[in-house]
Amino acid sequence: MRQQYQRRQRPRHWVLLSVLIVILVLLLSAGYVIRKATKPLSQDQTRAETVAKKSGHLTSTSGFYWTNLDTTYYTVAGKNKAKQAVYAIVPKSGDNVTVLKQSDGLSRNAALQKVWNRNPKKVLSAALSMFNGKPAWQISYLNKSGKLCYLTYQYSNGKVLQQISNI
Repeated sequence: MRQQYQRRQRPRHWVLLSVLIVILVLLLSAGYVIRKATKPLSQDQTRAETVAKKSGHLTSTSGFYWTNLDTTYYTVAGKNKAKQAVYAIVPKSGDNVTVLKQSDGLSRNAALQKVWNRNPKKVLSAALSMFNGKPAWQISYLNKSGKLCYLTYQYSNGKVLQQISNI
């Protein structure tokens, strides 16, 4: 009887080990796919930070935003040589970098507060970009009924430049 009992246990161990190996392979594969999928954005972030440091004279970086409506812009938050908090808005081309003092305009938190005053279901993104040649916060959110909405606030004074609702 004991021999039969021991023989029945062995296949269970192999099955359990096989399941664990399959789960491990799936997790590793998922990690590889996620890394591969996010690699282009990571490369763009590194490139934008390099351009911001060179053209915008940033000495350190503390944030990164990305927008892609009509044109792709990467915004790098950081400090300049004078230790002032600044934003460097870098077009995808890398030319014509716009550098703004963070103290000269609407903060990200203030722009988000304006959106939260509208009682959205969820804020999806908030990024500093260029809109009609002017720096602006572009915020996407879902309204109470779950419809996609966009708000664009002028950086210098917080004025609504564009509002798109219920997409």
